[in-house]
Amino acid sequence: MKPFIVILLCIGAVFSAGAQCENGRFQQKIFTSVKATKNITYHRAKNAGGYVQNVLMDVFEPQNDTMALRPLVIFQHGGAYWTGTKDYESQIVMGNELAKCGYVVSSATYRLEPSFVSLIFEDLMLKAVGRGVQDTKELVRYFYNSARDSSNPFRIDTTRIFLCGASAGAFNVMHTVYMDESDMLSDRWRGWLDEIGGVFGDYDFIDFGKDIFGVVNINGALGDKSYLDNETTSFLSVHNIWDPEVPFNRGRPYNIPTLMYVDGSNILHTKAQQLGIYNPFYIIPDAGHTSYSLDFFGNVVQPFFDSTLWYMKNYFVHQLGCNSVPTVIRPQQQLKPLDVYPNPAWDEFYLQGVQTFIGQQLTIEDLTGRLIYQGRFSGEPVSTRSLGMTKGCYIVRLTDEKNGTTAVEKLLLQ
Repeated sequence: MKPFIVILLCIGAVFSAGAQCENGRFQQKIFTSVKATKNITYHRAKNAGGYVQNVLMDVFEPQNDTMALRPLVIFQHGGAYWTGTKDYESQIVMGNELAKCGYVVSSATYRLEPSFVSLIFEDLMLKAVGRGVQDTKELVRYFYNSARDSSNPFRIDTTRIFLCGASAGAFNVMHTVYMDESDMLSDRWRGWLDEIGGVFGDYDFIDFGKDIFGVVNINGALGDKSYLDNETTSFLSVHNIWDPEVPFNRGRPYNIPTLMYVDGSNILHTKAQQLGIYNPFYIIPDAGHTSYSLDFFGNVVQPFFDSTLWYMKNYFVHQLGCNSVPTVIRPQQQLKPLDVYPNPAWDEFYLQGVQTFIGQQLTIEDLTGRLIYQGRFSGEPVSTRSLGMTKGCYIVRLTDEKNGTTAVEKLLLQ
């Protein structure tokens, strides 16, 4: 099965969202150094063993930044609720890379189970997710309180908070935002959540389904697609199509028969589309799980790390109102999405579903607007090697000169 990418491009003739997005901020690395504040206790609570523990995070900020209030990106690691750490190489690199683009980044831990036994029993897994939701909500509360009561030491804009996670971390952020007290949870599930103190009530100091600025779901899932109901917060999904641990569609984590069914990213994307919730969806065409990082070691894995980071930044700038495609699209052009496969690409790429554009003009530019290629589209694969294209981001455009229709897409070349 070929991968596809569902992207909604917000491209205008001229973009202006004020000085905050100038000079490529939020899309490109405009800072050279980062300040990292390590091991901040944002919460204290009982873990699965009954002991009170400090729940920690690291904060990454751009050095010498003059912007008064910056967007906050909270990112939680994976690890199946019994392993994982904010000290993963992938977490540290993610924090530094995004901070250099102008974000404040919180790389946060959450309470874990003492062993892999939590993967076997439904009640233990649900309680683990519940503790993760509690910790995520307390993490957001920490930043709200520090902005209000402590002179906002990290200079964050509490109206622009992104909740992001991979695997178990994605379970945390998705349930934090989209599961609310009105959802149809079984009495058994509610009873198990009550045993750990619940996840609603006092924890819902804001309307998470509306007040969070955006969500990133990397190989995560929701307990049920019906949780997507009255929320308006958009989310980005990235998921491996043959993920062996968290189902791409509906299934049980790890295919363990004693665990609950969950709805994976493909199911959630379909539901979000029906509800009109903005949900760009990127499918990784392999059988791995969170391919950008090795689960038990947290090492950065290329090219998937760069791809994932690129997807995230494109989503962030869309939410922030920045134009992630700095080339000029003329107002009279009718825009439609272009299906580029594979994306990211290596030696060549295909343009799919564009038979009507054969013989029309194909244009490839880099993100500075420099023309890489312009010629007639033959319908054949495009060789990046023969065009001398190197690693980076490009704009691919097909133009029907008769009716003014343009199909456009961003291409990541590895």
